[in-house]
Amino acid sequence: METELIFRILLLVLFVGFIAHRGYYTRKMGRPAEDTVKAREEKSTPLIANLLSLPAFLATVIYIAYPKWMAWATLPLPVGLRWTGVGLALLGFLLLQWAHQALGRNWSDTPRLLKEQSLITSGPYRWVRHPIYTAFLLIMSATLLISANWFIGLTWIG
Repeated sequence: METELIFRILLLVLFVGFIAHRGYYTRKMGRPAEDTVKAREEKSTPLIANLLSLPAFLATVIYIAYPKWMAWATLPLPVGLRWTGVGLALLGFLLLQWAHQALGRNWSDTPRLLKEQSLITSGPYRWVRHPIYTAFLLIMSATLLISANWFIGLTWIG
């Protein structure tokens, strides 16, 4: 199998796995609005984040389906470095899962204070204040190495 095809398939698996993981925890651990004691006022932050993720999402889909359309942003990365990206993504998923398990019912899909919420100081929270954000950065940064495409990598990191 062609090396580039392998990395496109791995990026697709990473992409689908991330969405599935997020959806699973949103469904499994989602808390109703009435459990909210105080929600953080977001103003325009979610809108900006969604607008910034749109080019990354589209570029990734195009790269997976029609890689020649994204060839203009290709980086000449060695295969070993691209496999390092796969390792970083796996490390990010492990950290994400560990953080979710440590939080349990304290997890929320949006920043808010919940009824009967407790401060978690075990698991990755013992060493990292925001391990879920750290995991997101690892996973999104890995897209740069896996795709060997600077546009995809920078838009996801952004």
